[in-house]
Amino acid sequence: MQRSKPKRRAQADEGPRRSFLCTHDGCGKAFSRSEHLHRHEKNHTDGDATCGRCRAHFKRQDLLERHMSRHRRKDEEAGGEGVLNTRKRMWKDHAGQIVQKKPVEKTALGNANLGTSSIPQTDGPISPPVSSHHSDLPSDSDPTLTPFTNDHYQLSAGSLNVQGANGYWVPPEIPQARPFDPFLDINYDEAFQPDTASSFNMPFTTQINYDWLFSLDNNFSSPATSMTPYVVGTNQLTPIDPNQASTLSDTRQYERGTIESPLAPMPSLNYTRSGPSTQDMISRSTSSGESLGPSPPTKLVSPDAYGGNPEVEFERPLATLQKANRLPLIDNYTYTQILEAIKSARPLAPNGSLLDVNHPLLSYPLVQSYCDLYFTRFNTAYPLIHQAAFEPSRKEPLLLLSMILLGATYSDKEMHKLAVCIHDVIRPAIFSHASFNPRPELWMLQTILLVECFGKSRAGQKQHDMSHLFHGMLINLIRRSDCQSVRPTRPYKENESDWVGDHQWRHWVESEEKKRLALLCFMWDTQHAVLFCQSLCMSAFELRLPLPCSQALWEAPSAVEWARISISTTPEPMYLLALKSYITHDVQRISHLNGLSRIIIFHGLMSIFWDMRRRDQTSLGVISLGRRWQSRISAAYQAWKEDFDHFCFGLSDLTLTEMNKRTTSESAKVELDVWRTAYVAVYHAAHVLLHSEFLDIQIFAGARHILGRSVQRTDFMRSEKVVRRWATSCAADNPDGSSDAAAAAWHAALLLQSASHTLVNFDSMGLFHVPWCLYLATLTIWTYHHTSPKGLNLGFGPEDDSELVWDTQAEMRAIVDSMVEAGVDGVPQIQGLKRTGGLVWVMAEVLSKVRWGIVHAGVTVLKGLIPRRLILEFDESLI
Repeated sequence: MQRSKPKRRAQADEGPRRSFLCTHDGCGKAFSRSEHLHRHEKNHTDGDATCGRCRAHFKRQDLLERHMSRHRRKDEEAGGEGVLNTRKRMWKDHAGQIVQKKPVEKTALGNANLGTSSIPQTDGPISPPVSSHHSDLPSDSDPTLTPFTNDHYQLSAGSLNVQGANGYWVPPEIPQARPFDPFLDINYDEAFQPDTASSFNMPFTTQINYDWLFSLDNNFSSPATSMTPYVVGTNQLTPIDPNQASTLSDTRQYERGTIESPLAPMPSLNYTRSGPSTQDMISRSTSSGESLGPSPPTKLVSPDAYGGNPEVEFERPLATLQKANRLPLIDNYTYTQILEAIKSARPLAPNGSLLDVNHPLLSYPLVQSYCDLYFTRFNTAYPLIHQAAFEPSRKEPLLLLSMILLGATYSDKEMHKLAVCIHDVIRPAIFSHASFNPRPELWMLQTILLVECFGKSRAGQKQHDMSHLFHGMLINLIRRSDCQSVRPTRPYKENESDWVGDHQWRHWVESEEKKRLALLCFMWDTQHAVLFCQSLCMSAFELRLPLPCSQALWEAPSAVEWARISISTTPEPMYLLALKSYITHDVQRISHLNGLSRIIIFHGLMSIFWDMRRRDQTSLGVISLGRRWQSRISAAYQAWKEDFDHFCFGLSDLTLTEMNKRTTSESAKVELDVWRTAYVAVYHAAHVLLHSEFLDIQIFAGARHILGRSVQRTDFMRSEKVVRRWATSCAADNPDGSSDAAAAAWHAALLLQSASHTLVNFDSMGLFHVPWCLYLATLTIWTYHHTSPKGLNLGFGPEDDSELVWDTQAEMRAIVDSMVEAGVDGVPQIQGLKRTGGLVWVMAEVLSKVRWGIVHAGVTVLKGLIPRRLILEFDESLI
């Protein structure tokens, strides 16, 4: 049956178009057609539509018919009588009474009816087997939904032990019995696939997606448990104070017939004013009242009063845990195949001649060094390829070549230029390969992703534009694979490690690589969409898989070591449930998150923000509720930042402990600080973009090309109006009382201060996004002060006064530190009173050393801001 379009809640000033008003007390909805009102009125009755199979009760017959169609679909999938796990909250018992808990089936009082006689009897909840769409998925059931239970398996909040051995039913091919954890599984059919169209068009987010994501009373509690919200800690479930759960009443379940947003306003954010000495804590809310002091220097840092933070396991985000004993070795035969792949592609050398494969920079020792650089520089920052299981002699030459080219970009400048020349001709070789097809193998997807990564972030403007053109193809190929839904299986009990051999380990490695390919591709897609103001190609709702495993498990050198570590490692939570926990952070806290998982989650929040902004821009006149969702996203950002800071503090203590024991390198602490600063830069950049239109800022600052299109005079005039209106916006734009411009400028200052204090010469150790974040922050601060209504225009260097020596570094520190110290509320008082010339000059000089064509285009813009700008007098043909 065709779903009716949602209707807005009737307003007092609406015209006669909606003349059919619901007279039920407290409702007030209006409809344009009488049959719509008649159908709506049934929602206010008890109804008589009950499913004869599962006793689910509905108020309308059409809802029951839709429910029965899902039963039939499950039956077809199961090849018999399937099981439908519905989220229904209303049931009819055998006495004819409407109840909130699913009634016990009379035919299911014995253990023999639980689906298999081999399942031992336990005291915990048991869930029946559910039909699965994919062989890699352990189960399609959702442990947060109502289990199929009897009187012997009653689930109560008081007796629930997260760390206990009791668990939900898992298919017999999965050896482990997972503990009950609301983040380990999710029923995607019920949450995201209400019909066939939604099932086959996953890239297009729907209202149901966001209703699920922003709902506080969905998927986390079961009718069999107390309705009090719970925070998942390490050892127990701790109830939240009822006062903290008051926002539950501000949201409601998805209901067809209304378009009211489920995004309830969040409490205001009181930004902390802080000086340079406390820059690690500058973005924390003063209302939290929680101490984030260093945790005890132990191997595992137990959570303190900072409710619900995870334990911290030692890891090294930009290096391997142990010094690499063996990097993958390229033998002579494999080296010859790599040269043949280069020769057949016929690349041109930097001087324009045909490249000779006997070039000195392509000698065997240097090619091996480029492969080593890939694993020691790129793969440590973006762990895509499993180093211990990687055997070059068994890999395709195109994959090896893509890895070698990326590694070469970390070498000297001459080799970097040569790598760009080879990169320019590698795509035709990929497309003409016999393995390139609509459902390619994993190695082909990895090759295409690495080639795109090279073009977008390690080369010039031409390579960036070409990679952007083929980006959609990569996303579509990933969708056709199982990378977005794979669930790697591994042992969880000691008695299960006996049967684990090399074959099982390598199968897990392949599944984990598929998962990481999808997650890293999503991360880069989000970065380029949000930071460069482009279009999203991949939705967070497509990622129906767990988060990445721990670094120790990922780097296990053998099957035996992998099995040993796996037994002591908790299961990875599902990505979407972890993402939801930060949107509704006052209901649940997630535990056991490693560093990479936290980064992926934050990019999910950025993706949600960018998609919500797109929905606002394409609403076709529907009244925007932007301030409501923006406050929710801002609160989610801050919740993530607080957890991230606490994680980094604990990891820093562990790193110092390991350094004192001489079990890790002396550079580990520096690497951790750089990694933390790099992703704090993303956090502040996300806030800047939340409160500004960066495309307009770039055009106003003098950018000649945006997204491959030349900027015209009319574009500049339009952007100038937008930017000046933004810079002079009132202080009532946001719930915390700050203006958008002040909030954006303040976060930009925090970004630059953090980077200048931690990054030596602003070197981010190869993390791609940092240079662009520095450029974004610099332009934002310059624009904020340059458009000041005070009109002082103190920003162009020593020609403004009689100074003989222009100390650009001191001038940069002066403006950045003053903005940070002023706080978000005090920034408007100093707008236009500080010179920006020193900041612009320093950042232009720093970014000019980055080997990235996109950043060089930004440097050109920055250099144009140092002398007095004449852009308004440019002829249209020159713009």
